[in-house]
Amino acid sequence: MRPLTLEQIAEFTKGQAVGAGVANNVIIDSRLAKEKSLFIALPGENADGHDYVPEVLAAGGFAIVKKGSHPGPGVVYVDDPLQALQDLARTYLKKYPVTVVAITGSNGKTSTKDMVIQVLRTKYSVHGTENNFNNEIGVPLTVLGLNEEHQILVAEMGMRGLGQIKQLTEICPPDYGVITNIGPVHLELLGSMGNVAQAKGELLAAMDTEGIAILNGDDPSVRGQARSFKGKLFYYGLDVANDLVARGILPSLEGHPSFSVELEGEEEIQVQLEIPGIHNVWNACAALAVGLHFDIPLIDGAKSLEKISLSSMRLEVQRNSDGVIIIDDSYNASPNSTKAALDTITHMYCSGRRVIILGDMLELGDIAEEAHREIGECAGESSDDLIFIGEYANLMREGAGKGEIFSSVDEFLQAKYEFSEGDLVLVKASRGLHFERIVEHLMKGEE
Repeated sequence: MRPLTLEQIAEFTKGQAVGAGVANNVIIDSRLAKEKSLFIALPGENADGHDYVPEVLAAGGFAIVKKGSHPGPGVVYVDDPLQALQDLARTYLKKYPVTVVAITGSNGKTSTKDMVIQVLRTKYSVHGTENNFNNEIGVPLTVLGLNEEHQILVAEMGMRGLGQIKQLTEICPPDYGVITNIGPVHLELLGSMGNVAQAKGELLAAMDTEGIAILNGDDPSVRGQARSFKGKLFYYGLDVANDLVARGILPSLEGHPSFSVELEGEEEIQVQLEIPGIHNVWNACAALAVGLHFDIPLIDGAKSLEKISLSSMRLEVQRNSDGVIIIDDSYNASPNSTKAALDTITHMYCSGRRVIILGDMLELGDIAEEAHREIGECAGESSDDLIFIGEYANLMREGAGKGEIFSSVDEFLQAKYEFSEGDLVLVKASRGLHFERIVEHLMKGEE
């Protein structure tokens, strides 16, 4: 963050400064406090940030707090610290504008974000969303991470309900909008696929005629949301009707796809990804398309993607000390992302058993039972051994016609399931099941 005085922070947040000083970074975790940190005192699930303000001030930092909560210098009083964080980011970006590329989608937005940043960094200084900071707290923090050298901001925008992406675009107005796909996620809250599409379409609604939308043209729902868009449209995908077309996809023994891309029927180049998953072809095409709009030639974008590494717990391939290969895709799960993971393990070389460990896909509403049976059926076609964990384990086993069932991660770990050298193990479930514990256990090997 560029240095801001407490007086400026008060002005940006419509607050009242007590004392003086200069802040140069924003935090929401008091343990990260250092001299000149600006701590936002937010309420958490188990604690209130206001309880930790004294230690932030003692470390030489400052804090945004509710009015009257902390006497003494070094604070900015506001009515609502979360709203103040958002106002601070909104006004900061207006005062120090950069070009914004916003990315959303039901699946693949984090991987696409990583690839877009990789391509753009061949020519520009780029700041982007870290980890999964894609919500009403994470997006403002991302904006406030901008400094003097940055030319482009790549912001991932997530949602769990209508109006949330709209809110994020008001904090961080996009110049370029990328939609990776629209699929069955958060149906428990949104109720229908129509509402999911509408929620993702809020990204396009936030852009005017000067905006540029870079869209997965193979997804009918994405094309449907684009019908009312008044700016420039650019489509990517496998269909020949797209502007950027991928063809000739070939996975390696490790599941790494190679393919060619063709721009508007003319320029054609080869792309080789060193990460698994055919679905990453679409993500790579999105990144290459963004690069083209920033005058980065396809050949340069493709070369940069050869070195891409994605955020953790997203088809992350690891090998433990016993020679067991673990595919950690435990960050989250939906029907589409789970099918993509199953497709990935099918195309990977395996000298031992293909073992699939699947858990519940959450927030699917009325389609939950049908979706879990269908995923079980897909898993049954992709594996030697199947392990299902959670509330919907029986339904997944019913679809697969085979497999072992465990009610929880703890029960599975207590069973001490054995794996051998050369086994290929996929671990995937919704974040709420904490399947990262299984990955941690597997990485320890035999004890």
